Amino acid sequence: MLVVDSISKELGGRNVLERVSLVTNACEVVGVVGPNGSGKTTLLRIIAGEMAADSGHAGMARGATIGYLAQGQ
Repeated sequence: MLVVDSISKELGGRNVLERVSLVTNACEVVGVVGPNGSGKTTLLRIIAGEMAADSGHAGMARGATIGYLAQGQ
């Protein structure tokens, strides 16, 4: 189980994420879609622990794992 609770993040003076929340259950597959610059990569980096949220938190159930392949530069 993945729980994302009220995550907000500002980058370069712009609110990229504002109070984003979601819950996924075991064995669910989730896609993150949206236009360029909408915060998809930022959200995934926060969930993966590569970036800190300005507020809110993301957490996984004990024993859960997440796979994340960073996009190329």
